[in-house]
Amino acid sequence: MQKRAPWAVPGLLVLLGLMSCAPAATTSSVMTAASAPAVKSDAPQTEAIAPGPPVLPPQTPLDKLIDAALADNYAYDKLGELCDTVGPRLTGSPGHERAVAWSVATMKAAGFDSVWTEPATVPYWTRGEEWAQCTYPLEFDLDMISMGLSDGTGGEPIEAEIMAVRDWDEFEARQDEAAGKIVLFNMPWEGYGKTVRYRVNGASTVARHGAVACLIRSVTGKSLGAPHTGMMRYADDAPRIPMAALTVEDAGRLYRMCERGLKPRVRLSMEATNHDSTTSYNVIGEIRGREKPEEIILVSGHLDSWDVGTCAQDDGAGVVLTMAAARQLLQQGLRPRRTVRVVHFTCEEMGGFGGRAYLNAHRAELDRHILALESDSGSFAPRGFTVDADSAIVADLARRMAPLARLAPGEWSVNQGGSGFDVSFIVKEGVIGVGHRVDTTHYFDVHHSRADTFEKIDPDELARNVAGVAGLIYVTAEFPADLGPAPAASLPGGTNSVGGH
Repeated sequence: MQKRAPWAVPGLLVLLGLMSCAPAATTSSVMTAASAPAVKSDAPQTEAIAPGPPVLPPQTPLDKLIDAALADNYAYDKLGELCDTVGPRLTGSPGHERAVAWSVATMKAAGFDSVWTEPATVPYWTRGEEWAQCTYPLEFDLDMISMGLSDGTGGEPIEAEIMAVRDWDEFEARQDEAAGKIVLFNMPWEGYGKTVRYRVNGASTVARHGAVACLIRSVTGKSLGAPHTGMMRYADDAPRIPMAALTVEDAGRLYRMCERGLKPRVRLSMEATNHDSTTSYNVIGEIRGREKPEEIILVSGHLDSWDVGTCAQDDGAGVVLTMAAARQLLQQGLRPRRTVRVVHFTCEEMGGFGGRAYLNAHRAELDRHILALESDSGSFAPRGFTVDADSAIVADLARRMAPLARLAPGEWSVNQGGSGFDVSFIVKEGVIGVGHRVDTTHYFDVHHSRADTFEKIDPDELARNVAGVAGLIYVTAEFPADLGPAPAASLPGGTNSVGGH
């Protein structure tokens, strides 16, 4: 990143100011070199003294904090450690248990004043073995992945003809054809918020009309040859049928075969199982405020993940960059006026049960939460923040964070908008919510897939995000002026971030 020269404009202004203070020359006193009489002097001649470098204005603590975060590789190192030595972190799995231990040890080593865990009752789901194969009109393997919380195929494969449709409207028009078939939604990518509805609601929609299983095109706009998982839901009024996603390529192939009238058949085997609920843990670390320790600035990411890839962007990045941002204040000797609380939530991916547990455990102190930030959109180029509060508070935060705009010249904004799924539960109770925003152009290329690995992390972009969150912490935890309790929000509390479950 090209460093700015903070002295350049002030130095020029100082020079112009000095020139403007010199006495103006009158017409009668101005002489040209040709008309001036030669004057001989016996005084020793001295060389002109070259002007020295301009005096640099003193950096503010916020400037120093940003520069230090930009130069630090702590977050990159720790994210690599999380991905490589802990791996995927499905709620209830040994991987998540390793992640909790890693989070506790890492925050203690980073110098947090106190670190502890809090229990949460969570769903416990396992994937097991799974496979799919086209059996007619020719045989070939399909690259598939079960949806989280889906039931399996009951110990034996299911084989049926594929009924392929493009969208909800086409299925509604052809719903009488669904009985006994595997319905495939080969829906177009229309952004995550709209397209993900097929994953969440597709199985129950087709099961009401007799379908034996549901397949979907992976919820992504660009395929990297990997299927994308994610949470689905069963409706109470529909049979529970297995559900899985195919790669964009395999879904397209089956769809085109159907269009050609070939009536392809698929055999599907899934060991996916929903077990009794279990206990998992949120991890919490605090840097105690020096003057107002009872007031809390909460920053967070979710420690759980799906069980494919190493989940660097979703949400290893959010976990690490919020922790690294808080640590950076300690590194610069900037113990904040208010307490900074870092929360690594459990079970975001399967329903936000870590966020619900936090609300229940801390309900009595919600009025002392100044704001709650969630980072759950990866570590791509920073774009600013969205604020789930009324317009006056949004404007106040935008003014405070104006110096952070240099992290994304021409792209930075602080606007009214959503926060995140985990913090939504306390935001709905009146806490100001903040969403950490990045350029999500390529986020859904890897989201919930085996392609979400550490190799997709850009260290410079990660450092800029750490700097941005560190700056947010500083201007809210340190500035004497209060944001105050959030008035009745003009937005629905806790609007989901694009990361999401």
